[in-house]
Amino acid sequence: MASIEEQFPTQEWGPLEVVYDFDTPSFHCFFIIEGSVDIFTPKGLKLNTINKSEIFGEASLLLGTKRSVVAKSGASGVKVLEISKSYILGLQEVSPVLSAILRNAQLRLIDSNAQSVKYASHVESLLKIATEQSGNNQIILEKLETIKKQLANDFRVY
Repeated sequence: MASIEEQFPTQEWGPLEVVYDFDTPSFHCFFIIEGSVDIFTPKGLKLNTINKSEIFGEASLLLGTKRSVVAKSGASGVKVLEISKSYILGLQEVSPVLSAILRNAQLRLIDSNAQSVKYASHVESLLKIATEQSGNNQIILEKLETIKKQLANDFRVY
């Protein structure tokens, strides 16, 4: 029996390279065999880090939509197996129940990402207002900066 690496083509990206961009067509998803990928909103809010033996890019394949996020290779780059849309569709045909479960999970993920973007936008608005005010807002500014850093560095969707 062939190993998983023999069944699919491999792709590699160097450190911090765009794997795919927001609002682009989706033809593949990717299984990480080395390195990591960071997932960002179109405005740059980090949503997640995907690591070895995890998959990314499957949401748009399952939902038949364009990419809803930006995927960038991690600090040491990434090597992936390229999984075709036809392979994913074949899996869905074999198991309609699994297909429904995956679709439901992806819809929840999209909703969660949208809520995260909305939350980050509110924080940015408050930060701008506090910055424009004079003097007495130092504590507010510090708290908002802390929240902003946590959103950028620590927020994980799944």
